[in-house]
Amino acid sequence: MDNAGKVIAGFLAGAAAGASLGLILAPEKGEMTRKKIKEAMDEWSEKASEQYGKYKEAFQQKKD
Repeated sequence: MDNAGKVIAGFLAGAAAGASLGLILAPEKGEMTRKKIKEAMDEWSEKASEQYGKYKEAFQQKKD
């Protein structure tokens, strides 16, 4: 993995951890907190998949 990939992976991991902690520490009922966590993780998962697709495509183009 090149430096740019490491930076992006680190950013995504840090952002996900920060969002999760923020939701967990928020003073709301457990059900609402779990719903927000699920929505946040679904959103981050989708963004991570998009980034993976972009890097995979760029890698394939460099390879060819």
